[in-house]
Amino acid sequence: MKETEKKETEQTSGEELAEERARSRNRLRISIIALILIWTFVYNLLIKDQSPATAFFRILDTISDDFVMGATLTVGVGVGIVVVFSLTKLYTQVIANVHSFRMIEELVHEDLLSRRFRKFWGKVLHFEELPEPETACPRYVSSLLLSFSFIYLMSWVYVILFSEALFFVCWSAGVDLPIEDPNSLYMLPTLALAIPFSARVMAYLRYPYTQDYADFMPGAVFVLLIVMALGALHGSEDQKFFLPQIWERPQYLLAFLRNGAFLAFIPVFFEGAYWLLELTRNDEPTT
Repeated sequence: MKETEKKETEQTSGEELAEERARSRNRLRISIIALILIWTFVYNLLIKDQSPATAFFRILDTISDDFVMGATLTVGVGVGIVVVFSLTKLYTQVIANVHSFRMIEELVHEDLLSRRFRKFWGKVLHFEELPEPETACPRYVSSLLLSFSFIYLMSWVYVILFSEALFFVCWSAGVDLPIEDPNSLYMLPTLALAIPFSARVMAYLRYPYTQDYADFMPGAVFVLLIVMALGALHGSEDQKFFLPQIWERPQYLLAFLRNGAFLAFIPVFFEGAYWLLELTRNDEPTT
């Protein structure tokens, strides 16, 4: 009997606790809704200069027209920022880890091809926390070719982005870089490529602060895109851009493409050389 009464008492106290939590959640819901409605009423009254009656009956209109539409634009911009940051962050994690391409190969074969998409993307988001394999070189020829293609493509992306970024920095500091000078068409993309490639060299050398160095690149890309977007939206005539000037002059565009095609292959060449060295070390007999 005592055990039965004890169980009934515990069950009753549990139900009372659940009811109290439910009432607490309802109070929070009411408080949130009331705060939004009161703030919207005051906004209509003071900012929109509406009469008290109009401000009250226009609360829902303000929420749907002003807040929802404004939030849609804000969320859209925010999603774009998250996508750009996530992609550049993932790339910095790849170049800062000498085993990255072998790790990606294992992720694709173990999770992506097995249709474990949630697990795959979870590992991608926590890429720097994954265990490192014994070797850095991919196992399959297809993975090797895809890795080389990825390196070449991303090298081109950073040649373009950081060429524009360096030109903007020089222009902001009052340094004139005339595109008529052939050195500008070669040295500017060379320095642009040297920024991400130096992080990969640090990874080859096992430099302990490689990731810290690479982490500044997402911020640089973000600032560049924001500046370019604001300049384009406001039609700034004072701001000078490097790539549009190149695009308007075919002879300079051709020279830039030639230099870029050569420079973008440099990381591919060094990655292949590193993998050849590692394969040679693995062929050596152990004692």
